[in-house]
Parts: sequence; C-alpha cells; structure tokens
Amino acid sequence: MTEKNAEKKYIERFKNDYAFRTFFFSAVSLITGAAYAAYNLFLGLAYSSAWNTGIAAYYLSLLCIRFFILSAEIKYVKKGYDEPQKEKARKRLFRIQSALLFATDISLIAPITLMALQKKEVNFSSVHAITIAAYTTYKIIMSAINFSKAKKNGNLSVKMLRNVNLVDALVSVLSLQYTLVMTFGGGIEGDMLFLCAFSSLAVWGFLIILSVVNAVSYTHLRAHETCADLV
Repeated sequence: MTEKNAEKKYIERFKNDYAFRTFFFSAVSLITGAAYAAYNLFLGLAYSSAWNTGIAAYYLSLLCIRFFILSAEIKYVKKGYDEPQKEKARKRLFRIQSALLFATDISLIAPITLMALQKKEVNFSSVHAITIAAYTTYKIIMSAINFSKAKKNGNLSVKMLRNVNLVDALVSVLSLQYTLVMTFGGGIEGDMLFLCAFSSLAVWGFLIILSVVNAVSYTHLRAHETCADLV
C-alpha cells in the first residue's frame, strides 16, 4: 500500500506541479540533447562538415547550462532549502545562466559563418532531412508553448530552463536550413547564399535579443531584491 500511495502521490505531483514536470523533462532533454549533439558530431566527422561539428559543440554548451541548473536544484533539496532560500539562490544562478547564454550565442557566429562559406557539397539522405524537419517542428512548437507558460510561473529555474529550450529550438532551425539546402538545393551559392546568410543573421539576432532581455530581467530582479531589503 505504501508503494502504491507513493506512486499515486508522484503521479499527482507530475500532473499538477508544472515546475516538477519542467525539471523532469529537462533531465530527459539532457539525454536526447546529448544524442543529438553526438549525431551532429558524427555527421561532422563522417562528412568532414565543420558546420555539424560546430553545431555539436554549441549543443554541448547548452547541455552544460541545463546540467548546471538542474544540479543546483538538486543541491537546494539536499541542503533543505525552503522556497524563499531557493529563490534567493536562483537569482544568483540566473545571473550566471544569462552570462553563459550570451557567451554561447556569441560563439554561434563561427558555425553560421562556416555555413555561409561552406564549399563542399554534402549528400545527406532524404530520410535524414525529413527526420530533422519533423524534430525541429516539434521542438519549435513545444518550446514556444512552454516559454509562454514559464512567464506565468514564479520559479526562476523553470524560466531559465525554458529559455534554454527556446534557444535550442531556434538553433535547430539553422541546422534544418543547412540540411535542406545541402540535400535538396545542391549547395549554398548565388541567391541561396544570400537567403541563408540573411535568415541565419535574423535567428542569431533574435538569440542575442533574448540574452539581452535575460540580462535586463536580472537587473530588475536585483533592483526588486534591493528594495525589499531596504524595506
């Protein structure tokens, strides 16, 4: 009976606790993200594609940020922090996460440049291209929905993880673009070069804006915390 009650309690928490679901699926994302990064690394080595190798490194950096946030949450539980203590610690964590995301976005310049200058044609299979397209569509839809939900949640770690998921999904668009062009477009040249460069710059610009918004949000958090201390 005890095991059944514990299982029932776990299921109820999973259904009703949005923060708990976020932590659970983010832990799962560590595994799937690692597999996706490894897949891109394999493509990079197998086809001598600097783009895939660069994107693999980028995804690994996002994985490190996710791991950093989740490991911090585990530490809070082990130390027996109450919710106010957790939120205070999360504010410090938010500053670090914002800085890491911004640095990671800056590093994306390298794979974007490599994509624009790529001369070697890579013959990806149609199955691979369709798989990436389906995966990217799913990630964009889910990340957008959860990003919106996270705005209404008071847990800073949830917001941080949803920010990372949105960045992850947007970078997947770049990976999909490159894959489709190299598979069905015969390579990046002429008008296609301009289109890819423009769309990549647009996505990268949005990522930078998102990082800046995070930094501004942290400034507001600090200001609010200072006012609360004065009161």
